[in-house]
Amino acid sequence: MLYLSDLSRPARLAQAASPAQAYVVEGGIQGWKQAGLPTVEDRSQPLPLMRQVQIAAGLLILCGVVLGYSVSSGFFLLSGFVGAGLLFDGVTGFCGMARLLKVMPWNRRTS
Repeated sequence: MLYLSDLSRPARLAQAASPAQAYVVEGGIQGWKQAGLPTVEDRSQPLPLMRQVQIAAGLLILCGVVLGYSVSSGFFLLSGFVGAGLLFDGVTGFCGMARLLKVMPWNRRTS
């Protein structure tokens, strides 16, 4: 007799998904792709939220530096503000930019 506690964690998860079909693939999705098995990627979905945060933060910092050198040194404060926000996010786990981006129209699910 096979007990659930004797199974590895992925196998327990697959068994818990019953009656749906679930597979534990060695190497994960990369192993699946390397085996030449078909995959479908939904490109209509927005970029992952953390990637959007990275893009927005990088763009704001770059704009602050460019404007700081070309227009007014006061624009360097924008880069400092974004850097402080990223530091705060890392220390506390709260990301205000992610919360803001989450409510943007392109991140809202349509039903």
